[in-house]
Amino acid sequence: MTTTAADPATPEEADPSASFRHLLETSVAADRTCKTHEAVRFELMAALLRADRQPKSDSPVADVCCVTGDGHVLYEVLGAGLSTYADLRSGVARLHEVNHTLPTPADRLCLVLAGPPTEEWSAATVHGVFGIHVLWRTPQGWAGRDVETALGTVQA
Repeated sequence: MTTTAADPATPEEADPSASFRHLLETSVAADRTCKTHEAVRFELMAALLRADRQPKSDSPVADVCCVTGDGHVLYEVLGAGLSTYADLRSGVARLHEVNHTLPTPADRLCLVLAGPPTEEWSAATVHGVFGIHVLWRTPQGWAGRDVETALGTVQA
């Protein structure tokens, strides 16, 4: 069906990005029902606050955004059991989608896991192929490539 000037368009037809944003919002809302996802998200925000940063988590599409010495950083948190290379690749796509919706794109994109990646090589591969930094929770705190920079604890 084509829309003519006399036919009112739905908001999604008038602005295709509205459908895309709605899809992201729905997906993020579902992620936030996972207790592990939320625990890691709040632990990330606590680490950023301890580094004297001001993380923001009030977006319906972005898990956490923060300005660090490395610029504007966007963090995507993966929930419980999401640590395989395939999960990381899916997280990379989400990061890019969310970044696309921001008024100003982030300078650095970080994927945050609840635990270490399943495959030892996957974090380095995600960084090498996609330029995405991968961090994960450990019993002692955090691990991953350039974790201090990603958490704002050192100047880049």
